[in-house]
Amino acid sequence: MQIINKDFYTAKLAKASQKVITNSSVRGQIYDAKGVPLVENQVEQVATFTRSNKMTARQMKEVAGKLLQWVTVTESDVTPRERADYYLADPEVYAEVVKKLPKEQRLDTDGNFLDESLIYNSAVASLTEEQLAYSDEELKVVELFSQMNAAAYFETVNLVTDPLTAEQIAMIAANEADLPGISTASNWKRVVVPTSLASIIGTVTTQQAGLPEEDAKEYLAKGYSFNDRVGTAYLEKQYEEVLQGQREKKEINLDRNGNVESIQTLQEGSKGKNIKLTIDLAFQDGVNAILKRHFDSELATGSARYSEGVYAVVMEPQTGAVLAMAGYSHDKKTNEVKENALGTVTNAFVPGSIVKGATLTAGWENGIIAGNQVLTDQPIQFAGSTPITSWFTAFGNRNISAVEALQYSSNTYMVQLALSILGQPYIPGMILNENDSLGASMEKLRGTFGEYGLGVPTGIDLPLESTGFIPKDYTIANYITNSFGQFDNYTPMQMAQYAATVANGGRRISPHIAEGIYANNAEGNLGELLEPIAGKELNQVNLSADEMDLIQQGFYLVVNGASGFTTGRAIGEGASVSISAKTGTAETFVTTESGQILDAVNTNIVSYAPSANPQIAVAVILPNLTDLESSTSKRITTEIINLYQSLHPMR
Repeated sequence: MQIINKDFYTAKLAKASQKVITNSSVRGQIYDAKGVPLVENQVEQVATFTRSNKMTARQMKEVAGKLLQWVTVTESDVTPRERADYYLADPEVYAEVVKKLPKEQRLDTDGNFLDESLIYNSAVASLTEEQLAYSDEELKVVELFSQMNAAAYFETVNLVTDPLTAEQIAMIAANEADLPGISTASNWKRVVVPTSLASIIGTVTTQQAGLPEEDAKEYLAKGYSFNDRVGTAYLEKQYEEVLQGQREKKEINLDRNGNVESIQTLQEGSKGKNIKLTIDLAFQDGVNAILKRHFDSELATGSARYSEGVYAVVMEPQTGAVLAMAGYSHDKKTNEVKENALGTVTNAFVPGSIVKGATLTAGWENGIIAGNQVLTDQPIQFAGSTPITSWFTAFGNRNISAVEALQYSSNTYMVQLALSILGQPYIPGMILNENDSLGASMEKLRGTFGEYGLGVPTGIDLPLESTGFIPKDYTIANYITNSFGQFDNYTPMQMAQYAATVANGGRRISPHIAEGIYANNAEGNLGELLEPIAGKELNQVNLSADEMDLIQQGFYLVVNGASGFTTGRAIGEGASVSISAKTGTAETFVTTESGQILDAVNTNIVSYAPSANPQIAVAVILPNLTDLESSTSKRITTEIINLYQSLHPMR
């Protein structure tokens, strides 16, 4: 034992006589781009309980009863198991309950006592509803006891009661001799400031809830304790390890009798670091106001009665910084409209013709067209089917270039590209063959769309973003309509990344909401920058500079072209800077309360400005309007860009 197994027993002894406990510190805060707090720590005085290694359940039960004289518990929410634990806290009561258990629930076949945990569970199961029937006042004691009983040895927990008054704090201190383990302390409560960014902040667990079950193993491996408060969603979860303060660590040494011999501080606690966002709340609120005003107007006319809402994302094309992510969701049953910034990364919509720049890219990448190639815009007539046309087909067939296909928003130019990628170039009256090449062709088309961020993760610093709705099952008809944006669904953030990628010349950069990690100043508020956060270049679109220039020309002419077929001239009307854009009008339908089916449109815009030196990229999504000629999304786009120009002049 002393020589061969010395290390084993030394470790055993140390483990038995030492215990390291940790206490979490105040969480860091989240600020907007100008330092306006978006989430704060509200400090309040609470009663605390530190459990010693020698405190019995009966003693905790007595302390809980006495403590209720000096604290207020308005609500109690105890489980049947917690009632049972309270009932069995008295050794005499527990012994009597065990004595009445059937022999097989106490002893094994050899007559030896079963494991104590098995006996205890049997004792719990044997209790009747009458035995566990407590008055409302008694249930408050059970509530306090249960919180105390959940604490590990030497662990300090904050007891959940109503906020303590100065008088209650004084009385707890005055009766400290009768309340072993009880004290008072300052505690922080996480409060999300009610702003238009509230939905992306996320939530933090309480000390009682502690680590989420699904993430507990990972957090424990990083040194967390079971009762640590952690972020459970969005920014709070994304930047958990930054916002989480440095834990205080103490080592407790016990003598051979289990008495505390010494307490040594191994690590001082400190407040967590802070996060500052790229989003200026003033601009964000301005974008929200624009969206709300126009959506309310569409509701007033009845056009938006069956719309899911309205969304907009604004990004810096060169850095990926998100400048605004605004939105409103519309409950089609109640007609209620609510702020929903989170919908920009969770909701997906049919994009319409905004994707045509990506479709042209697929044409160049697959060798279908070269340069600014001319094709004939004509009705695409397959055998036995309704012809596919462009909106201007009624004016007759015409030869158009790739740039004009964007400027005029030609469906049939895109269909011809898709057919050639499929290996079935268009011939009037042709019969489509749904062969093995369909899957490979859709993969090629979607792969190119993904180079712009459509249908793939954008890389944004928020967990659980949607990658859109990209069906695994599809037909050849779906493949063809996907070439002009009538099949796959994308999120507003994906559409904004697409616009930004065109604007910066083909670099897909991950959007980011956090601008940097910051220290705390002397007052515990936003301090100096510790670490900047930047978007990452995820890929380069597989195009030559000349080909990307053609897409940019097309986007410019959508707004600024002189032709009567120019589709987005309204965007430039009243604009304070030159805008480049691509419009998208996806044909949909809605069903009324009476079951009537109405034609509708998703009116989407992707844009950037100024055209010659893009500094912002904007995506606007306004789905399922029954006014098929609505130009509201165009006005929204112009107003957002003008607002940004007024706050941050661009040249």
